[in-house]
Amino acid sequence: MIVRPGDQIILVDDGSTDATEAIIREFSEGTGFIDDVEVNHIFLGTNTYGGVGIGGNIGLREASRDTVFFVDGDDWLDVNAFREARSYWSLHELDIMIANYKEYDQKNDIFKKPSDSQRWNNINHSANLEELRQVAVSFIAVPWRKFYRREFLLENEILFPEGDFFFEDNPFHWDVCLYANSIGFFDKAICYHRINRPGQTMTSTGVELAAFFIHFDTIMNKIDKNRRDLKMSLSRWLLGNMTWQLDRISESALYIYFSQASRALQQIESSIWKEELATTESSKRIWTTANRLRDGDIWGLIDQWKLDKMRIAMTEARGVFSDALRTARENKKMLQGANAALLFEAIASRKEI
Repeated sequence: MIVRPGDQIILVDDGSTDATEAIIREFSEGTGFIDDVEVNHIFLGTNTYGGVGIGGNIGLREASRDTVFFVDGDDWLDVNAFREARSYWSLHELDIMIANYKEYDQKNDIFKKPSDSQRWNNINHSANLEELRQVAVSFIAVPWRKFYRREFLLENEILFPEGDFFFEDNPFHWDVCLYANSIGFFDKAICYHRINRPGQTMTSTGVELAAFFIHFDTIMNKIDKNRRDLKMSLSRWLLGNMTWQLDRISESALYIYFSQASRALQQIESSIWKEELATTESSKRIWTTANRLRDGDIWGLIDQWKLDKMRIAMTEARGVFSDALRTARENKKMLQGANAALLFEAIASRKEI
């Protein structure tokens, strides 16, 4: 059991259709949790718009203990690792602590490390706060796998943004990293996150991906104008997210996505773009596209995107045709072999007669 006496469990269900409410009520009326654990069930009865923002904020406002820890509906905890992380957290006075996690690919039934796993190799736990802040903002912006001091969240009025958009955990992550006066790291996988599952926001292909540019604006407005280092980190964050988004964006969403991308990229200071970013990002495949968007070449990129897709389709079609031709040849050889065998049998039977 992960929970301890004195803990508080807050479960917010926003109109799930998989009998979650019935399962929870049955569990609560049966064995339930251990004694002296406060359990708050909040059944909204309807699906809230956007992502976890509304549900997350309801849970935050309901929380009354010293520490806040989020668990999504598509996560599960490693009991022993979580206990170790909790012990480490209780021994250190921190505003936030980021722990490691693993991904579970539901479609392929495999476990793997997340894309930010290599960042653990560069953490110097004795570094100053600003160096640790730079490391923290570079991690994937998920709210789970982090421990938060509740008073810290309250003092800085940190909540999830609420709106008709997804990926709202990004500005929340940047808020806690920007305002934290103490940051810790715990390099053990304390939870598992399911990917390649139906309904996952990371499989989005439409205009909802443009929410990243809204979040970019929100975060940029909170960065001190003199913090050039954080502005560079945010710019790299945006370019990194655009990299995977361009691989999956649908044709119907291109104009809106490219228009908002162009506007957002133009907000990055020219000196940062031409000096630091040109040095570190120019070798990456997103760089050419980002420069064209920054220059406002929206329709040129749309035409380029369509042309690239056409080339990919033609290459795939050639591959299918080549496979079909090879199969036909193999079948022809098999048929010829079969006909030869039949002819041989016929000749042999005549000789016997």
